Amino acid sequence: MNKSIYTVLGLAVLFGALFAPGGTKEAPAQVQVNIGIVAPPPLQFAAPPDVYVVPSGSSYVYMVPDYDGVYFYGGSWYRTYNNHWFRSSHYNGGWDYIEQSRVPQVIVVVPPEYIHYVPSGYYRIHYNDLYSNWQTWDQGRYWDRYDWYTNERRDDIRRERYNRIDMDRQQRGVQTLQHQQGSQQRGVQQPQQYNVQKQKQHVQKQQKQHVQKQQKQHVQKQQKQHVQKQQKQHVQKQQQQQNQKVQKHSQQQQPKQQKQQHQQSNNKDKEIK
Repeated sequence: MNKSIYTVLGLAVLFGALFAPGGTKEAPAQVQVNIGIVAPPPLQFAAPPDVYVVPSGSSYVYMVPDYDGVYFYGGSWYRTYNNHWFRSSHYNGGWDYIEQSRVPQVIVVVPPEYIHYVPSGYYRIHYNDLYSNWQTWDQGRYWDRYDWYTNERRDDIRRERYNRIDMDRQQRGVQTLQHQQGSQQRGVQQPQQYNVQKQKQHVQKQQKQHVQKQQKQHVQKQQKQHVQKQQKQHVQKQQQQQNQKVQKHSQQQQPKQQKQQHQQSNNKDKEIK
């Protein structure tokens, strides 16, 4: 009798666990999602890292220089690793897997390599400044007042960045364009890309403009040197003329002085006599 009671109770507990609302739906899904996904290793920083601010629509997205796909946005850190997304509250640890659909779209559309394509000398933001001010910067549109940032926001500049990234990916044989896939899935407009011929013409135009600028600077330098040389020669000529004038005047005065001395000498002789 007791054995039958325990058997019935055991079956009741089992069925209750199986058919309880939400009892078996969440756990299997969570297990399936995380199977085979390895969290990224910690990044090696000697000190809290500086960041770049890069444009993504009207939003500020911050990226760590020299590290592909490490982002800061909205108070959290995001990172791509083995074609998966991870999120953390700290820049160097505690990376939790996150589905791409839950990653802010302003991050997904920015290629992980973008930080390698910003201009040389692009402004670095100290970590402590970022941590203390990112909310105020977002609310006050702080970076919009700087020319180097507004230039980076230009459509033609961003198209060039994206196009160069995609061309380099093709050369490396990289097939997964995660930022494009995410933008298409979530309705984010991707900057239009140049075709190869247009890109080639654009590069040639930039090279031509660079050569013309150098030539112009060289001509201006030569003109400046010529003007300085003429000014120097003019000053030397004036000094020479002044010296000649003084010398001539001295020569003219010398006979008069001799004559006066001779006259004075004669007068003394007469007085003595």
